[in-house]
Amino acid sequence: MIALLFTGASCKKVLEEQPRATIDPAYFRTPEGLDGGVAGIYSSFRGHWGTQIFTQLFNGGTDEMIRGGAADVQHNFTYSTLMKSNTNDYSGFWNSMYIDINTANGILQFGPDAAMDAGKKAHLLAQAKFLRAFCYFYLVTTFGDVPLHLTFNTDATTADARSPIAEVYDAIIKDLQDAAAVLPDQPAPGLGKPAYKATALYLLAKTYLWRGWSAAAKPTDFTDAFNTAKSIIDNKGVYGLDLWPVFAQGFLEGNEYGRETLMVVDHSKDLKFGENSQTGTGASNLKENKSNFFFRPNYPTVNANYPNAGGAYVCVRDVQNGRPWQRIRPNMRYVLNVAFANRATDSRYDGTFQTIWLSNSVPGSAKGTAGAATPRGTLVNGVDTAIWMADRMVTPAERAAFKGIIFEPDYLAGVTVPYTSLLYPSLRKWDDSTRADMNDYSDRPYILFRFSEVYLIAAEAALKGGGTLQQAADMLNVLRIRAALKPGQTPEQYTAAVAAQTITAAQVTLDFILDERTRELYGECNRWYDLSRTKTLVARVKQYNDEAAANIVQEHMLRPIPQQQIDLVTEGPAFPQNPWYAN
Repeated sequence: MIALLFTGASCKKVLEEQPRATIDPAYFRTPEGLDGGVAGIYSSFRGHWGTQIFTQLFNGGTDEMIRGGAADVQHNFTYSTLMKSNTNDYSGFWNSMYIDINTANGILQFGPDAAMDAGKKAHLLAQAKFLRAFCYFYLVTTFGDVPLHLTFNTDATTADARSPIAEVYDAIIKDLQDAAAVLPDQPAPGLGKPAYKATALYLLAKTYLWRGWSAAAKPTDFTDAFNTAKSIIDNKGVYGLDLWPVFAQGFLEGNEYGRETLMVVDHSKDLKFGENSQTGTGASNLKENKSNFFFRPNYPTVNANYPNAGGAYVCVRDVQNGRPWQRIRPNMRYVLNVAFANRATDSRYDGTFQTIWLSNSVPGSAKGTAGAATPRGTLVNGVDTAIWMADRMVTPAERAAFKGIIFEPDYLAGVTVPYTSLLYPSLRKWDDSTRADMNDYSDRPYILFRFSEVYLIAAEAALKGGGTLQQAADMLNVLRIRAALKPGQTPEQYTAAVAAQTITAAQVTLDFILDERTRELYGECNRWYDLSRTKTLVARVKQYNDEAAANIVQEHMLRPIPQQQIDLVTEGPAFPQNPWYAN
């Protein structure tokens, strides 16, 4: 893009993987150029998913989440007019996507001339098509009309223009169709989860779904979305895909490359190629995966006499409990009353949130040793619950019999010890207990796409006319029945839970599907996109999110073009800002 889309900038991504003093388009005619270019694009995704600002930009300002006590981009949570003067919050994402697109263009334009094994070359070219489509998918769904560049740019330019979303969607769909025709049915052993055939088909189904909701819709979009998603499900064995038997298994450490994962953003402990900081230095690299920090409450500040002063802390910071950054917290009125209201029969609330912290009076306390002494007794480390984030009001008798500290939902009238902006249930999907130091980043791969979402895409497409309501219910019931399985159930309890979880076609509505997406995908950087796609952002924020309800308007279904991009266009027509965001 403009000054950013020139050889040196686009090849910086390649140089991170394959250092060279200089580079020109001829590099993409070499096996090293194709390998390095593809690897560099994948590497760049570390700069977004799992990072501090990106995570807040696309989870905040929705029905699911509100500001934590230490939120950074607070205007993004509340839709205040400060968003207008902070449009460069999105510049890193915008610039990176276009640098990656130019790299992909170089691979596709010059790569066919590379002298190398024909099969490997075809695979790398297909990867480049997938990656270009991936970048344009996120650009068009975030910003609307965006510049469409499909050839390698070697010269800086000060002119640019936005292309209609119809053209962008057409380009994405063609690239994904081409990629799916070539990519293998399963990734090669040892490669983790880069894009393969099912990944391309997943993104193709989702692109049809997005276009079907848009002004560029084509009559067959929802049918194509449903059929493409169903083809992945019908051929899950071919693609090595399946649902884990238990919902929470998909996020257990060690399962990141498992049966339910379609794509990850890779991370490793390697300091150079993993782009990490030294262990014990506080996780200072901007591309590290810090998703294990952002959602954690300030549990180490809860003292034995809480909410009164005095006494030792009942739970101190350590590797197991994590680093509490308090950037984002769950909107518990929506979470408990709506999305996860059926907690008795649905395991996904427990699989998504940590609600208890065991006593540990020193980091890594030995189990069975004495912990902090509260007015109700001395806690036993590793045995007694020191902090309980209850999902309801508790009785005085329950509180008196509980040695630890009980918090209650802050939206309920008459609670004794409410949740606060610093203390609340914690998202547990990204926890990492393998870190060497309690303040270290996570080296877990960030799970980007999951097989379970394919069922949700199919259900939404069916609701919109691409299938029947019964087909939509059938897709949702696969996930809902999976969620009925909970630890310690008797066979009779499981049977009752399955019955409670099973829905009929008459129960399928858009709101139901959106709530189901929360139950399945909470905290996975999907929510603003889901509400934008379905044109429900304003209505649902006004209904559920008190801190954003007063300010949100329809124009917030697009994010702002970075002012940096607008300022760089000095030749030809001015580059337009999205409505509302212009000063």
